[in-house]
Amino acid sequence: MQERLVALHHLDAPWRPADVEQREGRILRQGNINQSVQILRYVTEGSFDAYMWQTLETKAKFIHQVMTGDTHIRHIEDIDSRALTYAEVKAIASGNPLVIEKASVDAEITRLTRLRSQHGESQYRIRTQARHFKEEMPGLAQRIENLKIDLTARQDTRGDAFEIEIAKTLYKDRSIAGELINRIAQRAAGGTGEQPIGLFAGFQLCARPTFLQRVEIVLKGKNHYVANVAETPLGTIRSVEYTAQNMEEKLQGWQRDLGEAEKNSRELEAKIGQPFEHESKLHSLVLRQQELENALDITKNQASNALSAETSTEPENAPAQTLVPPAVKVEKTSRKGVAVTF
Repeated sequence: MQERLVALHHLDAPWRPADVEQREGRILRQGNINQSVQILRYVTEGSFDAYMWQTLETKAKFIHQVMTGDTHIRHIEDIDSRALTYAEVKAIASGNPLVIEKASVDAEITRLTRLRSQHGESQYRIRTQARHFKEEMPGLAQRIENLKIDLTARQDTRGDAFEIEIAKTLYKDRSIAGELINRIAQRAAGGTGEQPIGLFAGFQLCARPTFLQRVEIVLKGKNHYVANVAETPLGTIRSVEYTAQNMEEKLQGWQRDLGEAEKNSRELEAKIGQPFEHESKLHSLVLRQQELENALDITKNQASNALSAETSTEPENAPAQTLVPPAVKVEKTSRKGVAVTF
C-alpha cells in the first residue's frame, strides 16, 4: 500500500513534530511509485485545530534551531508550556483576537526581559574589565620605564664580545658557560630558593625553580627577564643571550600593550552606565499585558477559583470538564472546515 499512496489526510494535530514526520514518512518515501502526492491538513475555525498546529510550529522551530547548529544564532526561543486559564480557553473558542495579541505580547516580554538580564550581565563585565585595565596600566608603564633604564645599562655580548661571569670566574666559551649553567639549574630543581649564577651583559644571573621541578634563568636589572633552560648547553646559553640582546622587542610589545589597554579603558568607560535600549518598549508591553489580562478577566488564581466555584455549585451527576492541552499561540482561519493543501 505504501508504494501506491497518493494522498495523506491529517484529521487532527499530534503533540510532537516527530509524530507529523512519522505520518508523512509513510507517503514521502523512497519506493512510492507516484511522482507527486498530496498532503492535506483539516482545520476548523473556533476550535483548537489552529492552536495545535501553531504549537507544533513553535516546537519544530525550536528543534530546528538546536539541530542545525548555526553559530550565527545568538539565542533560541524556548517552548512555553503555560497552561491556559478558563478565560483564555473561552476566548480562543470564540475567536477573540485579544488572546492572539496577548500570546504575542507575552512572548515579546519574555524576550525583552531576557535581553535586559543580559544587558545587566554585560554592564557587570564591562565594569570588571575597565577596572582590570586601570589596575594594569600603572604596572605596564613602570615596567616600560625600568626597561628603558636596563637598555642603557646593557652590555653588548654578541659575537666575539661574548663573556659571562659564573661563580666569580670569567668564561668566553659558550659551550662551557652553558654546561655550567645547566649544572646549577639541576641543583636548583626541586628546591625553594634561587641559586646565584653570576653576571652577564650587565645583569645578575640566577636559577629559579618553578612548578613541576622546572627551572628558569632570570636576568635581574630594574626588571626581571626570564630565559629558558634547554636540553643542551648551547641551547641554554642562546636563550640567555637572546633575552639580553632583544629587549627592544619586549619594549615594543609592552608599549603596544599599554596603548591597547588605554584605548580599551576609554571605550569601556564610555559604555559604563548605558541604559537598556528597549526599556521603554518593555514598560509599554507590560502595561499592555495588564490591560489584556483585565480585558480577558485573567487573574493569577482564576483557574483554581473557578474550579472551586464550579465544584460547589454543579450537581453530582454533572459531566466532567474536558482538560485543554497547553498551547502557545492562536491563528484564526478564514473559513470553516477548509482543507489546506501543502
